[in-house]
Amino acid sequence: MADIDVTFRNENNGKEVEVTVSDDMPADAILRNLAEAGLIPNIPGTALVYRGVQLRPGQTLAQMGVRNNDTISIFLNTRGGGLKWVHQKK
Repeated sequence: MADIDVTFRNENNGKEVEVTVSDDMPADAILRNLAEAGLIPNIPGTALVYRGVQLRPGQTLAQMGVRNNDTISIFLNTRGGGLKWVHQKK
């Protein structure tokens, strides 16, 4: 368990925000906290993507190998589906 600085980039509008998070925080909790802080809209189906791989709910940053000063993309689920190109790591 370590605190790391991560840049979250909203791929829908290009905005970035740097946040200090615990590397044992799961993806779904990160999305919830970002939405509660007003940094992203609370849209079901929003995805976090790191190095081309979508983080699953419950999967932690440490499990994905996210390190200090890395960038994670945020893809907001807009009309029409749209996240089919993202690879799921099993």
